[in-house]
Amino acid sequence: METVALPWREYLDRIGHSGRTEPTLECLRELYTAHLRSVPYEMLDVFDGTPPVLDHETLFRKLVRERRGGNCLESTPLFGELLSRLGFTVRLVPAQIWKVSGEWWEAWDHLLLIVTVDGTDWLVDVGFLMPTFARPLEIADGPQQQDGWTYRVAAQDGYPTVSRQEPDGSWTPVYRFRDEPQRQDDYAWIIAFHEQTEDSPLVGTMLCARNVPDGKLIVIGENLLTARHGRVTAEFIETADRAEEVLREIFAGHDHLVGRALKHWDHARSDRTERRNLMARKGDQ
Repeated sequence: METVALPWREYLDRIGHSGRTEPTLECLRELYTAHLRSVPYEMLDVFDGTPPVLDHETLFRKLVRERRGGNCLESTPLFGELLSRLGFTVRLVPAQIWKVSGEWWEAWDHLLLIVTVDGTDWLVDVGFLMPTFARPLEIADGPQQQDGWTYRVAAQDGYPTVSRQEPDGSWTPVYRFRDEPQRQDDYAWIIAFHEQTEDSPLVGTMLCARNVPDGKLIVIGENLLTARHGRVTAEFIETADRAEEVLREIFAGHDHLVGRALKHWDHARSDRTERRNLMARKGDQ
């Protein structure tokens, strides 16, 4: 990964890390937790027609100085850059997400970090909307438990695949990845792909999330998913007042984003209502 001359101390201040920065596993865990709890997942710019940007200087200004959140195209490469500057060995790699419908998403359009510490490879993911590991995940055989969740990394159909164990004991894939280091030119196509994909989940839907000490809060449209202690519960957000309450919790420490997020949530909900009414009228004809 390319290094960029940026004031990385500001990044550490942004995520509230004032401890040691040696390239150790303990430090990696601390930085990872700090980032997940400090930098939310959000894509508010897409509602204004602004696609994600990829250069590190712009991302630094957005995530650090403007105290914004980001997605995997934004948070993950920048966090990888920080780790590289601190002396970690880092590879940015592509991943393919498992859909809730029970099939692989058509594109390898997610980004992960593989961080090598003392000869051992660890997965790090600071740009994923859905529930995933809250601490670095070792790329090794066998289950790994984290706060009531159990994950594993095992070969499946020729690819290393991250899976999560469900309450009934079954395993559900989260995503699979290829250990092929990526540069910016290798993943720039993802933006155009989602702009041109009719059923892209990243266009026109309110998506935001943040890790909290006991789990993760996720908003997808009018639904709140709460991931805690090995289980995911869902709540339909019925009113704007409830939406504001939820968004304030996700954007805790980012009050400047709450009003904008609520406006886009309400607008997206109205658009869906209009589309449903149109479909109903067509069905009556």
